[in-house]
Amino acid sequence: MSSGERHGRPVPPRAPGRYVPARGVYTEEARLRRLSWLRSVTGAALDSLHHTRLDAAALTGNIEGLVGTVEIPVGVAGPLLFHGTHVQGEVYAPMATTEGALVSSATRGALAVTMAGGVSTHALSQAMTRAPVFAFSRLAGAARFASAVVQHLGDLRTAVGQVSRHAVLVSVEPVVLGRTVHLRFRYTTGDASGQNMTTACTWHACQWILRQPYLVADGELESFLIEGNTSGDKKASAQAVAEGRGIRVAADCLLPAGIVERVLRTTPDELVGGYRHITAGAVHSGVLGSHANTANMVAAIFTATGQDIACVHESGSGQFVLERTPDGVYASMTLPGLALGTVGGGTHLPTQRELLAAMGCAGPGSAARLAEIIAGFALALDLSTVSAAVSGDFVGAHERLGRNRPPHRNGVPRRTVPPAAAERRTDGPATPAPREPGPAAVPHPAPGHDRAAPSPGEP
Repeated sequence: MSSGERHGRPVPPRAPGRYVPARGVYTEEARLRRLSWLRSVTGAALDSLHHTRLDAAALTGNIEGLVGTVEIPVGVAGPLLFHGTHVQGEVYAPMATTEGALVSSATRGALAVTMAGGVSTHALSQAMTRAPVFAFSRLAGAARFASAVVQHLGDLRTAVGQVSRHAVLVSVEPVVLGRTVHLRFRYTTGDASGQNMTTACTWHACQWILRQPYLVADGELESFLIEGNTSGDKKASAQAVAEGRGIRVAADCLLPAGIVERVLRTTPDELVGGYRHITAGAVHSGVLGSHANTANMVAAIFTATGQDIACVHESGSGQFVLERTPDGVYASMTLPGLALGTVGGGTHLPTQRELLAAMGCAGPGSAARLAEIIAGFALALDLSTVSAAVSGDFVGAHERLGRNRPPHRNGVPRRTVPPAAAERRTDGPATPAPREPGPAAVPHPAPGHDRAAPSPGEP
């Protein structure tokens, strides 16, 4: 068949100038050529894309058709004091976002938790899944295959080991749906998110399966797909919430009543009462898990650190819990599956690499550390968000910090928060309702940290 034919039919020639030029070429010259082409076909100036700090030659595994880069503001939330399995001491979190009030709210929650003694965190487990599907002619063939394939876990591990030194096949679980078998491969992947890694490993393991006549008899198998959509890849699902896909991590803290009143500007009873209402609403509307806005924290840190941003859809589910205690409030956050890594993907890009290093998330075990940091700050953010909703400060904070134009009074633009006070403000009202907060214990700094703990009078 000639190059001008497809399935025996003539193929019309490509219209000149219609297709992106220099495809597959990773040089600065090729990038500028594509940018010039895009200007010509759209009529847009695209001046902001002309310069980039990224080396086009280093992006071969990250993007195709490169024309430029997009800048996203990065703010810093914290400090938040950790007493975790993989992270101890005060940590600041980089948050890439364009949502005003988000960093301020996270910082307020972090202040409350730190003043109360800090947050405990623990990375519970890791599991990355890939789920190919085998379609047989009848149920009998599918059932026989499902029973037999699980007996060859050792052989499948050998096939996986020929592809990757980092992926470890933990289990293979067949799920029979009619005449099809969805074969759920579960891996640990070290400090990598492992989605591409496990895809390649699963493909080669399935090629071994297809070569075994005692597993796949002649005439029984009709088709095979590398992903049958039961892994939960980039999709929020009840299965992912229950079993986890990525790193499962939990965080908790105790907040004395005085800190709830002074920093979060509500009372323990009001805070827990409001939490019950939003939990009931989550159940009624079918939300996976129950939380205020964990996806905000996950998305902000994922973007800042070079994660696969589409995984926010599955990683943003969480279970936020508040309970009344005799002295205040118990709070916890469980994130069932953070699909993240500190190697691979976009983590090698200069800014993303520097921000990971700033959090101490480089080297062995750093993926679990990053997961614990995200869980701790997600807990802090939900505490602040629910408190703002309960106290009536939620809209005011967004009006003050989340608007694209300055507020006006009598037609004159003004700053609501003076520059000197802006860094010390929390998401509370300008003049909080009068209360008599009880004394709040101030934690001592973690060993090795010289920064003075915030005083009880700090807003």
